[in-house]
Amino acid sequence: MARPKTGDKPRDIRQATVDEVSAIGSTAVSVNKIADRAGFSVGTIYRYYRTKDELLFDVFLQVKRDLHTTMMTAAGDKVGAEARLKAMWFALVDYGFQAPGDFLLVELMSSETKPPFLENEELRIINAAVPTEIQSGIDDGTFVQTTASTIETVLASPTITLARHAYISGKRTSEEEVEQVFRLIWRGIARDRSVI
Repeated sequence: MARPKTGDKPRDIRQATVDEVSAIGSTAVSVNKIADRAGFSVGTIYRYYRTKDELLFDVFLQVKRDLHTTMMTAAGDKVGAEARLKAMWFALVDYGFQAPGDFLLVELMSSETKPPFLENEELRIINAAVPTEIQSGIDDGTFVQTTASTIETVLASPTITLARHAYISGKRTSEEEVEQVFRLIWRGIARDRSVI
C-alpha cells in the first residue's frame, strides 16, 4: 500500500494502534495490521519503533498521559477531595465518550504491560496520582475507611463500562444517566452520603 505523503505519521500510527488494539486486543495485534490500518508500509512503523512492544507501550503511555492531563486539568483549582474527585471523574467519562478506543486500549493493556515498562518513571507518577487524591479524601474523612485502590476500582469501573458502551453503540450515554451513575457511586464511597 502506498504511504500518504502528508499528515502526521506519529498521530496516524497512534490512532491505528488504538483502533487495532480496541478491535482485536493487544495480544493479537501485529505491526503489519497496524501499518495496514494506518495506510503505511511496515518499514514506516519501524522507523519510529524498534519492536511491537515498544510501539504498544509508547501508545499506551501517550494515552495514559492524556487521561492524566485531562483529569488533573479538571481538578485544577478545585478545593477538597469531593470537588476534585467529582471533576476528575466527569472529565474521565467525557474523555471516554470522545475517545472510547483510547479508553479501551488502556483497559486492555493495563494488565498486559510488561514488567520492564512498569519501571517507567512517568508511568509510575501517573499511576500514583489518583490513589494519592483518593487517599487524601480517606484521610480527611470525605470517603469511607477503606483502601484507595478499592475506591479507585469503584470509580473506574463505571467509566470503563460507559466508554465501552460508547465504543460499541457509537453514541454517548445521556448526561442525566451519567449524573445518576455518579450519585450511586458517591453513595458507596462517601462518608456523608447526603452531600451530592
